[in-house]
Amino acid sequence: MTERQLLRDECLSALLNYARQAKKTCQLLGEIEGNSLSLERLLAILEQTQVEDEVQRSYMTLRQRLFDVLNETKLHDSESSGAT
Repeated sequence: MTERQLLRDECLSALLNYARQAKKTCQLLGEIEGNSLSLERLLAILEQTQVEDEVQRSYMTLRQRLFDVLNETKLHDSESSGAT
């Protein structure tokens, strides 16, 4: 398996994880009833949004690495073919 294929798989996995965490956050927010929010519920939402932010950063980092590999490959192919 090439580096690009490995990064693609990692990126897709990170995206799915991010989607799962974002769904959990939305569910927590959607379960709020009225204007009152217990401290326990508020802390759960805060913790979940931190988890979501962390996995989003992971996904974005992997996505950027995949773009970088694709750009390097394109640049290398252009140089190999003599194109500019």
